[in-house]
Amino acid sequence: MQPKKRFGQNFLQDKQILSELTNCLKILPQDKFLEIGPGKGDFTENILNLCNNYHGIEIDKDLFKLLENKFKNKNSIFHNEDILKFEAEKLFNKSKFRIVGNIPYNISSPLLDWCEQRYEMISDMHFMLQKEFALRCSGNENTSSYGRLSVICNYLYDMEILKEVDKSFFSPQPKVDSLFVRFTPKKNTYLPGELNNLKIITRILFNKKRKKISNSLSDIFDKKSLENLEININLDLRPDELSLDKYLHLASQLEENA
Repeated sequence: MQPKKRFGQNFLQDKQILSELTNCLKILPQDKFLEIGPGKGDFTENILNLCNNYHGIEIDKDLFKLLENKFKNKNSIFHNEDILKFEAEKLFNKSKFRIVGNIPYNISSPLLDWCEQRYEMISDMHFMLQKEFALRCSGNENTSSYGRLSVICNYLYDMEILKEVDKSFFSPQPKVDSLFVRFTPKKNTYLPGELNNLKIITRILFNKKRKKISNSLSDIFDKKSLENLEININLDLRPDELSLDKYLHLASQLEENA
């Protein structure tokens, strides 16, 4: 079956690599798994051998039929749907579940938004992502990949890069290597107001990434507020030099000045 470019399909079928990735998951029999884009079912087979509650979301109708036939005698359920429109909360009845998937680049950011909306239900996520995107997620103020996405991801998740997979292991071969990354929610829930303010402040500052933060902050804070901020934050820094804690401090001040 030929991969479909419109779905961003790059299949990983190397048994040794898949076995290593499966070990990274540390699957327990009682785990509830949601796999995004099972494809031809190579990774799926490993997961099904270890857990008793599995659902796979496959947007490709042809692959969906292949999966249903391949695993008809297994304890699995496949859904021919778009993950970004899928209501997992109804499927799992608001109980905790785990997510795994080899994620096409074009849905990587929207998928993180989808996960954020179900944050309290997710135990962890294991995603195969394009290397550059994965580094942007996991970056910090000491790395060149640090940006707005890094701040938001670091607020929500503990992240661990588990394995780098060379592009040659995928078919068709993509242009870049990939990283297998674990995202573990940092808390049972988050404060929507705090996260919203964090998104606002990071959007404002990273829109002028090369400028000192004083340049952007002067647009939203008055002179007295800026003087108070300067007690805790060096306003001569640039956006990619601020830690998550500093961004949270700015977000809290945004709340007070709203």
